[in-house]
Amino acid sequence: MSTTNLTDFRDQYIARAKALLQATDIANADSKTLILTGAVFGSLDKVINAPLIGRDTLALFDAMTSAEIDTWLADAAHRSAWQRLCTDEARTIQVALQDDLLRPKLMGSTLAWTDIIASSVMQTWIQGKAVYLVPYIAAIPGCLTLTASSRTTMDKFASVQAAMTLIYASANWLNAIAANTPAQDAIGASLIALRELAKSSAAMNTLYTKLTTIMVFLFADAAASVDAWNFVSSEIAAGRTTLASTFFGDAGVRNALHGNTGITTALTTTASALYQWLFTNKMTVFQRTYAASTAQSGAAIGGKILMLAMSGAYSAAGPSYFYLTGTSSQSLQAANGAGYITLTTAHKAVGSQTGPLYFTDASTGSYYMTLGYLVI
Repeated sequence: MSTTNLTDFRDQYIARAKALLQATDIANADSKTLILTGAVFGSLDKVINAPLIGRDTLALFDAMTSAEIDTWLADAAHRSAWQRLCTDEARTIQVALQDDLLRPKLMGSTLAWTDIIASSVMQTWIQGKAVYLVPYIAAIPGCLTLTASSRTTMDKFASVQAAMTLIYASANWLNAIAANTPAQDAIGASLIALRELAKSSAAMNTLYTKLTTIMVFLFADAAASVDAWNFVSSEIAAGRTTLASTFFGDAGVRNALHGNTGITTALTTTASALYQWLFTNKMTVFQRTYAASTAQSGAAIGGKILMLAMSGAYSAAGPSYFYLTGTSSQSLQAANGAGYITLTTAHKAVGSQTGPLYFTDASTGSYYMTLGYLVI
């Protein structure tokens, strides 16, 4: 049976050649028969091992659909040849992926794209073409899923700022990232990706539930966390508090915030919507008394009451963190903290309502301070 399909030709040739060789009586064959059958044997080996996909035969994909390419590559010999091509002749694949006809067919083929992203040579090229490839990958669901589920590939995209900007602007990409842990891990490992994430309202709203894999890393970075909190604050100002509630409800995020000195300003600006929300939802109010001579200055009294209140309410080894607003209050802390607990990044007082409120009971000579601890 004649055919223009190279797979059919190969299979038919192998079957015919094997039948011819098996039918030959080597012991009784004359010299001419031995020479001919030897030639057949040699050609059989070449046909069996010949790469059926190469610079020329790649053009066969022009006439195929993605499904037909998958069928073609399901053949073990074809698949092996294709994998070699992705590594040894990667330039051919790179050219094909920039061809408007071949690109969607190769991206739409599960087997073809699987082998492309498995090639280290192609991975390097993908990083260099990340911005170019982002929209095309997003348009093909199967290709997008394969890409988002490949940590190696996502590391390449996560290292390119412009590519991540495009990815965060794409609903398809964001949904794929939300569904694939490797993609989330790649973002969490890249400061470039994290900082672009913090600037994108669409990305923040889609990915904030992935706290352990993305947001903990985001809030551990000073630059990204400030951008993120500014966004959270704008959400609160608009009456949307879901993100803030989720973030403060996650221990990993809280721990990341506690070690991040860059976030202090965003958390302690009393005029911000974020601080007002924190004050309403996270503030615990205490009243403490300090008995002292009326000759002492009000500033010194206020500072000592603050320290007494802190030492009386919490131990230095406790898990809570505190933020005290206002430079005057912070000065009191610094000037009057001697002899009391040391407030470190693991246990800091950074604020009360509008500053420590203290007053004198003239009848007893005692001074009182009402403190609101912002506990996160």
